[in-house]
Amino acid sequence: MQNNTFSGLYLGQNLIVLDEVSSTNDYLKELLSNIKPLPEATAIMAIHQVRGRGQRGNTWNTLPGQNLTFSFVLYPQEFSALRTFYLNMLICLGVYQWLAPKLSGVTVKWPNDIYIGDRKIGGILIENTLTGVLVRNSVIGIGININQLDFPIELEQKATSLRIETMEDQPYSVSSCCLDLLTVIYTLYSQMNLNDTDTLLERYNSVLYRRGRLSYFRIDDVITLGTIKEVNADGQLVVVVANQERTFDLKEIEFLPPNS
Repeated sequence: MQNNTFSGLYLGQNLIVLDEVSSTNDYLKELLSNIKPLPEATAIMAIHQVRGRGQRGNTWNTLPGQNLTFSFVLYPQEFSALRTFYLNMLICLGVYQWLAPKLSGVTVKWPNDIYIGDRKIGGILIENTLTGVLVRNSVIGIGININQLDFPIELEQKATSLRIETMEDQPYSVSSCCLDLLTVIYTLYSQMNLNDTDTLLERYNSVLYRRGRLSYFRIDDVITLGTIKEVNADGQLVVVVANQERTFDLKEIEFLPPNS
């Protein structure tokens, strides 16, 4: 990775805006399967993403034209497949860095959701293509609620948007948000070393959702009180339960609403 920054104009040359697509990640992966290589940071933004995907196979539902859904490609150099969580941390930090000057209460919910208070505003999905034990390319999909003011009743207490939080009268330009966010992330990616474990962990843990806060979780189908201590070097969530530290991988622990 080079140690420099990139202008929005530079990145804008590689931003492709589509009216409708099933999944920006899938579309970009199809482009990458062609013989001609794509420039790094090539991005696909959808006005309407029909079948967006999230972590654990969940769907990402969004109203046409109101929110930001895009994917872009990176080519990490000499980057081990065993360390992909460090790229996840860096991308989360980039989204945090873009949102934090606009809003208060921005945090990263382990492993890759972005929250404002106790409501989700965005999520990240990274899909890696490997060559042996190294990452050949990473397709990063990001969804951010930008202008949506109303959510389905089951999400009213769980979701929010940039416009709701800032109480702006006029809608934001979604394409401008995309280019600004891409610039912030790619600049951070160009400046930081993915192998600098200590720095990435320190910065990621400093903005970790519910860290140090007694909260309800579901563990082994039992509702349990615990306190998040940190995310460790293996990407596991460390939670203090009954005065004992326990570590969890994905699907081994579920966050429950604050009023559980």
